[in-house]
Amino acid sequence: MKTSLKYPTCATLSLCFTLTVSAFSQDSVSVQFVTFPIRTAADPVELIVAESKTINVELPTNNLSKVYNTSRLTSWVLGKSTTNQEGKTIFQTYGMAPVLSGNKQVILVIRKGNTDSDGYTLIPFNADDSGFSGGKYMIFNASQVDIAGEIGDQTFRLSPLHHTLSAPKPSKEENGKKYLYTTLYFRKGNEAEPFYTSTWRFSEKARSMVFLYHEPYEKRLRLHTIRDYLP
Repeated sequence: MKTSLKYPTCATLSLCFTLTVSAFSQDSVSVQFVTFPIRTAADPVELIVAESKTINVELPTNNLSKVYNTSRLTSWVLGKSTTNQEGKTIFQTYGMAPVLSGNKQVILVIRKGNTDSDGYTLIPFNADDSGFSGGKYMIFNASQVDIAGEIGDQTFRLSPLHHTLSAPKPSKEENGKKYLYTTLYFRKGNEAEPFYTSTWRFSEKARSMVFLYHEPYEKRLRLHTIRDYLP
C-alpha cells in the first residue's frame, strides 16, 4: 500500500461544528495517534466525536497514544476550539481524513510546520487483524530523497512523502527468536547508496512504524522507529 500526500494550499480552516460533522451513527470505533516529526511534549489537541462535542487527545512521537473510543463519524477531524469576535465557538481545523471501515484504527499525524496551526496531514490505518496488525511495518519516507530497502523477504521503494505497509517473513530463527535482515538505501544520482544495515528482532505480537528523515541541522539521514506490542 503506497499513498502520496497532497497538501492543501490552505494550512488551516475555521469551521463551525455543524459544518464539520456531517453524520454519525451508533457504531463505535477505537483510535490511537502518533505524530511526526519528533518533538517534545506538547499540549493536547481536540478530536471531534459528535456534533458540537470534542475530546482532548494526545499526539506522542515515541509511542502510540492511549486508545480513544468514539462513535463512528464520517471523518476524523483534529483541531482546536476558539471564540470569534462575536463570542461564538469556532473550530479551527488542523487536519482531517476519512474514517476507515475497521473498528480499530491508527492515525499517523504529519505536522506541516512548527506549530499545530500550520496544519496536519492525517494518514489513517485499519489496525485490526487484516490491517496494521502484529508483525507488520509501516515505513514512511519523510526525507528529501528516494528511499529503497530490503526487510526480510520484502523490498520497497518510496519517494519523499510516501509510505508503505509491509508484512515481511523472518530471515532466520535462533533459540526461539526471529530476526529480519534489513538494509536501507537512498538515491544518489542514478545509484542506490546503502546507509543502514541491521538485524531487527521480529515478533508477531508487535507492529512497527519506521520513519526516515533528514535531521534539521546537519541534514543527515536518520531513522526513527516506534515499536508497539499488542496485548
